[in-house]
Order: sequence, then structure tokens, then C-alpha cells
Amino acid sequence: MKLSKKMALGAMGSGALVLATYLSACSSPVVVVPPSNSSVPPVKPTGPKTTETTTATYAVTDLFLGESDRQGNANPSAWKTYGYNIDTKITDKNSTDVCTRYQGAGSNVQVDGTGGVDNSFGANILPIIQNVGQATPSATISKAIHDGSFTLMLNITGLSSDPKQTATGLSGQLFAGGVFDPLGKTAPTFVSTTDWPVRRDLLVDGNTATPTVAGGSKVKFGDAYVVNGTWVAGTPAQITLSLGIGGVSLDLAVNQAVITFDHTAPDTGSNGVIAGVIDTEALINGLKAVAGRLSKSLCQGSAFEGIANQIRQTSDILKDGTNSAGKPCDGISIGIGFTSKQIANPTKVAPAAGSSPDPCAPDDAGVADAAGGG
Repeated sequence: MKLSKKMALGAMGSGALVLATYLSACSSPVVVVPPSNSSVPPVKPTGPKTTETTTATYAVTDLFLGESDRQGNANPSAWKTYGYNIDTKITDKNSTDVCTRYQGAGSNVQVDGTGGVDNSFGANILPIIQNVGQATPSATISKAIHDGSFTLMLNITGLSSDPKQTATGLSGQLFAGGVFDPLGKTAPTFVSTTDWPVRRDLLVDGNTATPTVAGGSKVKFGDAYVVNGTWVAGTPAQITLSLGIGGVSLDLAVNQAVITFDHTAPDTGSNGVIAGVIDTEALINGLKAVAGRLSKSLCQGSAFEGIANQIRQTSDILKDGTNSAGKPCDGISIGIGFTSKQIANPTKVAPAAGSSPDPCAPDDAGVADAAGGG
């Protein structure tokens, strides 16, 4: 069963990916051994704590899902450099010290990227989306950001103007940007005066009028650090990717999540990476809840189950971020690249977004709409 064109376009359309939401501590974090390349984030330094007290906000301007390089040039192997070596292994199609693949999955699913980068999303799910009509998903989703549909904002205290800064004791929080201008008259310019309203569902106090005061964001980085200009969110944790699909939010927990970027210029964050592992069944259950908003044909259980099996076949890792033989693969590794620009610290909260009717819901007569199936 192939993904329908409507599903792919719906999933990757305007405002398709709103990154962020909730952060919680991870139990038993994976011990990462630093290699001689960039397949793991820099380890926490032993140097002094930062003396910088300035707080700055960096808004994501572009996202790279795996089919193009950071300059926007087509490159089907770009996924190999987006992400980190989450399971501390370097595996290929002949590796045997890995989890048991789902029935029907080929050995290519367990092939790592550069230096052991784990990114089955970019390697295996992204081509499915491309094959059904969305040839350049990174360009599509980045255009949505530049149009003002959404963004992700890292609000960080402790970064200095030194492009080679190394320090501990940094802190920060994560905001999800709502629609920049609900009237559609103004697009963001990503400059120091750009005040992007944040989504209230990310705030400790969802009714606050000022996002950066009171409780602030539910996503906080209290153990962040910077190494030679590379900012690291801190100990691997659990975050949520919130996909805005058909007027509803699909919240997906990402285990062992790592966020980094290079602060090599005062107002720029380059070479950004968001990496981690998605629970396969959580992804499928989340998609099932919104499937009818992507395509009415998916209201029928048999149609969706074909897609669900395709997704299961991309599982390449255990959902806790480890990987060992004799256990069924129940997670999908993911790596996304991003760039960011410094904007104003947010002072506004975006209006609450409404949700569209579920096409699969029974009508007053007790039956689903013309799509059929419940």
C-alpha cells in the first residue's frame, strides 16, 4: 500500500511541522562515546560557567529533512549528515548486533549515515513522501516558515559574541511560534525587531500575556553548554515534535532528543540538528487519529493499515535509544537539520488555534461522511 498523494501533501503543507512542546527528564540516558567526527554532539566541557547574562532568541528559518543539503541543492544522501549516533553503533546491512527488523523490512533499514548517524526517517520515510508527489519537502516546509505559518524558537541565556566560546552554566527554553500574522498581511523578516507570537500550549501558564515571564516555557534547558561555538541543549531528554496537520496537532514524543547549533556569528545559528528516536507505534497511533484529515480514503481501516505496516518496516532501533540483538525494533531514528536567526525575545501569545471537523467521525445518522468507514 502506498501513501496517497493527498496524505503526503497534507502532511507537508503550510504549517506542516511545528517543532516543540514538552520536555521531561529521561531515565537511564544513553552513554555516548565521543568519536573523531561529528556523529555525536560535543561533550560537556570542564571549563568555567558563562559570565554572560544576556538572553537572546533564535528562530528557525529553514528545515532540512534529508533530501537536500543546507544550501537547498538536491542530495538524496543528505540525510546521512542530519542526526547523531544515538545507539553508539555503526551499522550496515550485514550487521547482526542490532534489533530484529519488522516482517518484510529489508536490511537497508539498519544502514547508518556518516559515522553512525541514526536517521531512518530521512533514509526510509522521506523517500515514500517524495515518491507520491512531494519532491522537495524541505523547500516546502521552509517556505511555510518564511510565510509565517510557524517556527521554533530557542530562547537562550549565556551565549556571548565570541564565535569560539566554550562555557557551561547556560540556560534556555523552547518556544513554538504560532502563525506570525493571522491576517496574512505581514511575513516575518527574521531581524532583531521581529516579535513572533508563541503558541500558548507550550507555556507553563497558557493564559499569560508575556511568554518570557512567570513560568515561561514548559521546555527548559538547565544543563546547556557551548563548546568552541557549538551550543548543546544538555543531557539527552524527551521532547515532542508537534505536527500541525489538518487543523489538529499530532504530538510525537522523541526519546533521547538532542538539539545543537553553531553560534559562529552573533545573530546566526548554523548547522543546527534535532535528533532522537520516535516510538513506532506512537507515530502510527498519532497518524491514525488525524488520517481522515489527510485523505478521506484513510477512514477505512484497511487503507490505513497498509501505511502503518510501511511505517513499521522503517523501524531501525529500540525506542529508548539503545540497539541490541534479540529484541524487535520498535523505534524510528530521526535527524533534522535547521538554520536560525536571532529575533526579538517574544512578548506575545498567539491566538488559540481551532481544529477542523474529523471527516471520519459519524454524522447525526451514525455513519461517517462520504469517505465511508469509521
